[in-house]
Amino acid sequence: MAFAAELKKDLKRLADRVALFHGYILFGHDSGAEKSQLARELANYLENKKWAIGDRVLSDCFIIDARQEAGIELVRSSQHFLWQKPAVSPNRTLIIDHADRLTLPAQNAILKIAEEPPANALIILLVRDPETLLPALVSRFQKIFVAGARKLNSDAETEKIAGRFLKSSPAGRKEMIKEILDSEVGLENFVTALLAHLWRDKSKNYKVCKELLERWVLIEQFNVNKRLQLEAALIGLP
Repeated sequence: MAFAAELKKDLKRLADRVALFHGYILFGHDSGAEKSQLARELANYLENKKWAIGDRVLSDCFIIDARQEAGIELVRSSQHFLWQKPAVSPNRTLIIDHADRLTLPAQNAILKIAEEPPANALIILLVRDPETLLPALVSRFQKIFVAGARKLNSDAETEKIAGRFLKSSPAGRKEMIKEILDSEVGLENFVTALLAHLWRDKSKNYKVCKELLERWVLIEQFNVNKRLQLEAALIGLP
């Protein structure tokens, strides 16, 4: 759970400094509930200074499920919401779940908002894979990988393997990748444990984490060579 805890800590720090970006894409293939929970918790923290979500309806948060309505009219109503002055929170937060269901006109409308966002706007798009959105839209948002609960439960042995991996030489890491792919160690748990280790020094390892997350999306979605993808993702390690 360390990776999730660090992620929340980073978002809380940015919120306290009023330094949140105007838009985030939360993505992950098996983390629908976790993405939604994180987005709602952030909106709740902005308004109530508490992560735990209560029963009270948030005044400055508008949540859309694009599975139910995904057209441009919905985005236009969202735009009206974002331009209003916040009542309680420092931000007007728009959360669009299943944003990959948005029509192309709707995505273009979101893009126009993101190009010149209202001063207090915060837009959070929840998707399985950012590649399902328009590239121009993705370029206007910061991407955050959110692991599903199943992936977060890496055991102590996997944590040790990840730690040993990072201390190995480049040649040793290549051999360990081969062993992990051939063993009973869950690759998903290994990648999650590796990310948790790297994220402890995120300023130093940000580029490696970003590359690893992007390669992991390819591994999950396509029939690619897992060994080569992992080696390419981790080539930036010292």
